[in-house]
This record gives sequence, structure tokens and C-alpha cells, in this order.
Amino acid sequence: MKIRELTAEQKKHFKDSVPLFFSFLKINAPQLSHCSMTLYARAISYIAVENTLYMKTPKELALDLTKQILTTSDFEKIVGKDTNGNQNIRLSAFRNLVTPFKDELQSEISEVSYSTLTKLLSRKGTHIRKNLLESKTKNLKDETELMASRSWKQLQDILKNVNQKYRYIVNKFLKTNEIPDYVTLRNILIINLYVNNHHCFKNMKTYCILRNEYRTAYLWISGEEPPKNKNNYFWLNFETNQHFIIVQNGKTVNGNLSRKMFKLNPAIANMMTFIKQTFNENIDKPFFKNNTREEMPTGPQWVRIVGAIFVELSPHIKTSTIRKIYYNEIDWKKLTKDQMLYITSNMDFSERNLPTKFDGIHQNNSELPFSPLEPMGNFSSDEVVVF
Repeated sequence: MKIRELTAEQKKHFKDSVPLFFSFLKINAPQLSHCSMTLYARAISYIAVENTLYMKTPKELALDLTKQILTTSDFEKIVGKDTNGNQNIRLSAFRNLVTPFKDELQSEISEVSYSTLTKLLSRKGTHIRKNLLESKTKNLKDETELMASRSWKQLQDILKNVNQKYRYIVNKFLKTNEIPDYVTLRNILIINLYVNNHHCFKNMKTYCILRNEYRTAYLWISGEEPPKNKNNYFWLNFETNQHFIIVQNGKTVNGNLSRKMFKLNPAIANMMTFIKQTFNENIDKPFFKNNTREEMPTGPQWVRIVGAIFVELSPHIKTSTIRKIYYNEIDWKKLTKDQMLYITSNMDFSERNLPTKFDGIHQNNSELPFSPLEPMGNFSSDEVVVF
């Protein structure tokens, strides 16, 4: 569903309709989770707006769309020309819309209308899920091939090129005071966070590569640590010249482990400072902005931004792909258990048991079977803190 492509009037109807369909689902589909209700309410609202049926009640919308399907056996008004994943969501949303009106379908259309519709929905759903599975299998195959054919060096080559561009931008700004392009600087910073955030640990060069926590992080420039809340932060401490990424909202942060601290390379900290000063960024909002600089990128927008940045390497690259490329760069068999633990703690792994024998990278898994470092006491320059 591409809501951004709707007209201003359509967006207004969409926004107004979502609460109505959410209330409808809350009453008629109480078995759904709150998240599913929200997702399906948005899908139904989009279907109504897309087909200029936003003035219909849920019952009228269900009957109109059902008549269309039974007459033509065509689900395009339901699923549109969306991706397989979105088609599956839209079809499930429609099923939850029509189910409460089973009796009305039978009395106002025909006695077999509901059973016929159910069969058509099942057939269409099977077809969509088959396409979805084939697409996921292809993407996994593409990613596996990428792991075999691409290297960390190629990512470093991309980094080298963009950082040369960054130096040119800075020098030009200092000479002419010409404001550079925000999106270009933002993308250069993102590349550095994913493939250049390194430090030394006992003569071992180690990279910190997180998932998507950067997207929501605020900039905090102070000698005092950021507040303990639900926000993530880039903590720039120029008093000590030691800078950190504070994660308080992420995949591995929960009630028992409420905050994690990861090293931030000084060169990246300086880059953030340049962007803040150049664009007079408000520190009360997340540091990264979307292409129009109006607000923080949404999750899907972040995925598209990262994909576009690294498209030279692969058209299917994701943050998980970058992390796996780095895993493959490491000769794990030469490392001690403590070294393994330190490296994996910098990648913010979910808690797993470290295997007694490590035979290589499990490319088909989203995580490696490592445990993060246990909570430590005082921070030293050669450690990542979890507290």
C-alpha cells in the first residue's frame, strides 16, 4: 500500500476511515491482536479509498466487494497490484470485514454466496502465499549467493569512495559556505555507521554494526550521560573524546537489560557534528530525517534508504546482509572464546549459548549462536558496556 501516492483528499478520507474500521474490528473480531486490528483497519481503509468506496459503511463495503468478486472472480479491487506481502494482508483484512456479515450475504445475495466466497478467498490466499514463499526463497538464494560472491573489502571500497566525496563537500563548505545536500550527507553517515564504526580491542580491530537502531537515535552532546528512558542516543562526549551509541529501545533490550552502550568512532562523531551545525538540527528530535527533512524515516523508508545506498553491491541488500558479510570476513577458528564474545557483543546478538566448537558462519540464520557479554562494572576503553 503506497499511502504517500494518494491525493491530499484521499489521504484525508484514509485517515478518517481507519479509526472507524478499527472500532468495527474490535467489536467483530476480538480474537485479533491490537497490532493486527491496526494493520487490517489501515488495509480496509486503503481498499475503500482506492476504490472510491470510503463513504460506505462496513456492511455496504463488504456486500459491494463481495458482489464484485462473485461476479468476476477477480480480486484486484481487494489486493490491487501490491506486493505479495501486502496482498496477503489486504486479503486477510477483507476476510475479517466480511465474516461478521455472513447472514447478510446469504439473505441479500444468495444462500451459497458466503461458502462460494470462502472457497474463492482460500484459493486466492493459497496462490498469494505460494508466490510469497517463492519470493522469500529467491531472496534467500540471492542473499546466500551474495555472501559467497561479495566481500567486506567491497563494502570498504564503497566507504572509501563516499568518504572522499565527504572530504570534498566539507572543504567546499569551508571555502564557499555553500550548504551541501542533506540526503547526500545523511547517506554518507549511514554508510559509515554500518561499515566504518571500528575500534581496537587488545590489538584486534573490531566493528560495531547494529541493526536499525540508528534510525530512532537522538543526538546527545554532553559530558554527562544521556537520560535513562526509552530513547536511543548518539552520545558525543568531547570532554573525554569517547563517544557511544546508547541503545535503550531495540531487539535485545528488555526489562532485565534496559540499556546497552557501544563505542562510536571519533571520525563518525565529527561527521555528526558537522551535519548538526550545518543544518542546525534540533536535538529534541531523532537525528536522522527522511528525504524531505520533515521527520524521522519510517521503518520501511529506512530499509529503502539502506537498499539504495548499497545498491552498487546488490539490489537486495539489507542491514542483516551487511552484518553477515562482516561475519564471513572473520576467521573465527583463530579466535579465543573471549574474542568471539567481544566481537559478537559489538553486534548486539540475542542471548544464545556459545558453542564449544565453532565451524563457521550459519548463513541461513538471522543470528549466530553466541551470548553477549555479561553485565560489567566500570567502563574501560577496551570494552563494550552492557548495564
